[in-house]
Amino acid sequence: MGQATRGTGLVAAGIGWGIAAGVALGTLLIAPAMEGSLGTGSVTASEAGQGDAASDSGELARANGQVDEANTLLAQHGDAIVSGALDGVAVTLIRTASASEEDAAGVRWMANAAGASNSGGIRLTEKFFERDAADELSSVIANTLPAGATLSVDNLGPGTHAGESLAATLTAASDEDRALVLEALTQAGFIETRGEVAAADAIVVVAADEFDGEGFAAQLVADFARALSAGARTVVATQGAAPELDGVSLQGNVDTEAGRVQSALLLAEDPAAEPAEDAAEE
Repeated sequence: MGQATRGTGLVAAGIGWGIAAGVALGTLLIAPAMEGSLGTGSVTASEAGQGDAASDSGELARANGQVDEANTLLAQHGDAIVSGALDGVAVTLIRTASASEEDAAGVRWMANAAGASNSGGIRLTEKFFERDAADELSSVIANTLPAGATLSVDNLGPGTHAGESLAATLTAASDEDRALVLEALTQAGFIETRGEVAAADAIVVVAADEFDGEGFAAQLVADFARALSAGARTVVATQGAAPELDGVSLQGNVDTEAGRVQSALLLAEDPAAEPAEDAAEE
C-alpha cells in the first residue's frame, strides 16, 4: 500500500507541475498583447510593449523552471511510476535513422523499468527512407514475407508493405521466418539489428522529426507507422509535438523524461501488450 500511495503521489506531483507549466506556456503563446491603460494613467503603445515583453520574459522563466522541476522529478522517480506496467511484456524497439541514440536508450530504460523484457532492437537506416531505394525495399519485402502474412493490395507503398511485414515478422512469425526477413533487410542495407531479435508482444518506434513535411520520407514513415500499428501493438514516440495519425498511438517529447514515462504507460494501456498467458487466463 505504501508503494502504491507513493507512486500515486509522484504521478500527481508530476501532473501538477506539467499542468502549471502548460498553463504558463499556453498563456504566453496564445494571449494577445494588450495596448491601452493601466489604472488611471495612460500608457503608450511603446511602453506597453516593453512592459509586456518584460512580463512575458518573467512568465517564460517561471514556466521553464516548472518544466525543469517536473523533468527532474520524473528523472528521479519515473521508474516508480511505471513499475510493473509492462511485467512480462517483450518489447522490441525500432529506431529511425535520425532518432537520437539517447532518446532510444531512454525509452528502452523506461520500458525495462516497467518490467518489460528486451526482445531486441532495430535501426532503420537512411536507405530505408530513400525514394531511389523504394523499389528494392518493396522487392525484399515481397520476397521474404513470413508465412501467414499478407500485403495490402490497396496501398502498394513501400512504407505500408514494410510495416505490414515487420508487424508479422516481429510478433507472429516463426524464429526461422523472422531471421530470414531481418537478415535480408540487413544485407540489403535497410536495417541494422542490435542483439538477438526475438518474438515481441509490443513494439515502440523512436523517431525524430521524420513525420514533419510532405515529402517522400514523411509519407513513407507515416505509412509504416500505420501499417505497423494495424498489425501489432505499437507506440510511436517522437521529438517535439506528436503528429496526428489515425490508428497510431503517438507520444511526443520523447527527449524528455515525461515523454519516456508516458511512452511506457501507453504500451501498457492496450490488452494486446499483455503476455499471451495472462490474456488466456482472463
